Amino acid sequence: MAEEMIDSEEEILVYAEFEDTVNIEKYRAIHVLGVNGKNPVIQMDDTFFTGKHENALGTYMFFEEDPEPKSEDPLFDKLPEKNLKYLCKTKKLLNMEHAYVTPKEGHDMQHTKLEADDNIEPVNFKSLQEAIDKFKNHFESESVSEVIDP
Repeated sequence: MAEEMIDSEEEILVYAEFEDTVNIEKYRAIHVLGVNGKNPVIQMDDTFFTGKHENALGTYMFFEEDPEPKSEDPLFDKLPEKNLKYLCKTKKLLNMEHAYVTPKEGHDMQHTKLEADDNIEPVNFKSLQEAIDKFKNHFESESVSEVIDP
């Protein structure tokens, strides 16, 4: 008898509260990492936020704008300019704060700093294979020159 495995996904809505004022609409890409873990991370473009799960003091409710509001009595009910309809609710809360990248202790950052007279130009490749070949040749020739000229 063969058992059939059914993959199921559960969608859980989580309310993320940010320590700083964040305009989420200005970001192009948003990634959430480790939402079920102890310290989830949210990346918005090049900005990182770390957080922790907390107990909500109540229930967070989510609404969206209702493009076609309905009135029980169209003659006497006056609809506001903006109407909202209920979407869902959650008790899950992530308290997020801005994360800053700092060097590890004992790691010398002087080797990674660029000098003003360093000329670094962007390199464009037509294919992935071309990039691999270029760097492979570069590193092979560099290691050979180190052996010849220590």
